[in-house]
Amino acid sequence: MMNRTMDPTLEVAVKTAGPAGRPPRPNLRIAVDFDGVLFDHIPYLLRGFRDAHGIDLAAEGLRHWDFFQYRAVRERNLSWNAVKTVLERIDQDPVLHDCDARDPDAADVIASWRAQGHQVSVVTAREPGARATTEAFLARNGIRVDEVVMGARLKTGYDVLVDDAPHNVLMAAADGGLALLMDHPYNRDVPSKRNPLRVRRWREIEPIVAGLALEAAA
Repeated sequence: MMNRTMDPTLEVAVKTAGPAGRPPRPNLRIAVDFDGVLFDHIPYLLRGFRDAHGIDLAAEGLRHWDFFQYRAVRERNLSWNAVKTVLERIDQDPVLHDCDARDPDAADVIASWRAQGHQVSVVTAREPGARATTEAFLARNGIRVDEVVMGARLKTGYDVLVDDAPHNVLMAAADGGLALLMDHPYNRDVPSKRNPLRVRRWREIEPIVAGLALEAAA
């Protein structure tokens, strides 16, 4: 998910997970972001900024994570509260969440992880007021997890993080976890050949996590 706060190859990735020294475990703790990873929020962001403020983020290539790096946002002198209002309208709209997952393989991959004994959490910066729509989307798409954490400001302490936010994956990697960066135009300036590792599809994620689990069990 693009910035919600005020603060602005396979084998190699597995072997370099844990640069801070935390050993991996056979039963992994896996954190999965919601927006941009499970839920395709981009069309709603584009429409939300266009309808509320006449701003076309796509015209600038949708290349910034931080909304305030967009020239149009600065020229309109939008406040953080104005940006937050757009996000919260999306997050709490039940109609927008009555849709398919961004990647239809996500549910199967997550189910496989849980069947293997891994603990899977959806960890999102969305505010608690969006819990109902978030959980409704998960249920609609058969995505069953062990917990849903709302209002997360830090996503460290997990063995694996799947996220689209540059700062989240960089902090997770520095903390010793394996950080998987879901590819988007707004995060392509993040170095991502070792840890974090850039991924584009859920089926691409599956063998990476399997390799980490096998190494931990060895």
